[in-house]
Amino acid sequence: MCRNCGALIGAGESSCHVCGAPLSQPSSSAFPLHERNAINFARAVLSRPYIFTIVFLVANLFVFLLMWESSEMSTRVLWTAFPEEVLRAYGAKTNYAIHFDHEWWRFVTPIFIHVNFPHVLINMYSLWVIGPWVEKLYGSAKFVVFWVATGIAGVVASYLTVIPGSRPGLIASFIIKRADEPSAGASGALFGLVGVLFVFGLKYRRELPEGFKRAFGTGMLPVILLNLGIGFLGRGIIDNAAHLGGLLSGAAIASLVSYKRPGTPASVTIAWRVLQIAALVLVGVCFFMVVRHFR
Repeated sequence: MCRNCGALIGAGESSCHVCGAPLSQPSSSAFPLHERNAINFARAVLSRPYIFTIVFLVANLFVFLLMWESSEMSTRVLWTAFPEEVLRAYGAKTNYAIHFDHEWWRFVTPIFIHVNFPHVLINMYSLWVIGPWVEKLYGSAKFVVFWVATGIAGVVASYLTVIPGSRPGLIASFIIKRADEPSAGASGALFGLVGVLFVFGLKYRRELPEGFKRAFGTGMLPVILLNLGIGFLGRGIIDNAAHLGGLLSGAAIASLVSYKRPGTPASVTIAWRVLQIAALVLVGVCFFMVVRHFR
């Protein structure tokens, strides 16, 4: 309502359409204390950068384009799958190569390679949605460590659940694989980020604004259950062991690591910076090994 003439004014108007008097906007002090705290919390978190989310996204797309080029840029393989020899050449996980050929870098490189276009599209969209939240809440150094550590945990879980010649039942077939087929994708690391946000919401529920409580913690359960349900329907095709390995490792890490609270100094401890550099060096060395053994 215009204070000058009493006319009813739309909520988005800056001046009265009857008398032309400017409308004063409510100051932040006009909001209740809990709303002001929520606004300040959101501003402090959302204003933080998320550069390594973009770096990992670009790296995954770059490797995907290289794999497509190695597949003679065939349109068909974009929608079906890259040839098995291309997947192996770029570092997909196979138990035989790790165990008998001692190609240990295959515990790391699968995090950055994908089987086809829908695979990379879904995973990179998920990274674009989830990654910035984790990086803004925990900082870039911890985000890099989370991504690499949970991704490796997912590959290790996949490695341990390949049992050639086994005959798992309906439930066991959810994670146990009978054939040593190439496995790749960032979904293990993505599930790791989901696990981080799930534990974050539970661990800090007493200090989070209402919107953050609803989004994280129990708010992540529909995402987790939906994806596990899809994994159950697609067992034999989807590497559910990698998903569970990433999810559980992400939850375990988040239960031990604190997030970057608003108002705290922007400095990063030396330990986390060292771990961040070590994780990036590990990824670089593993892909160097891929180049050395590229066939």
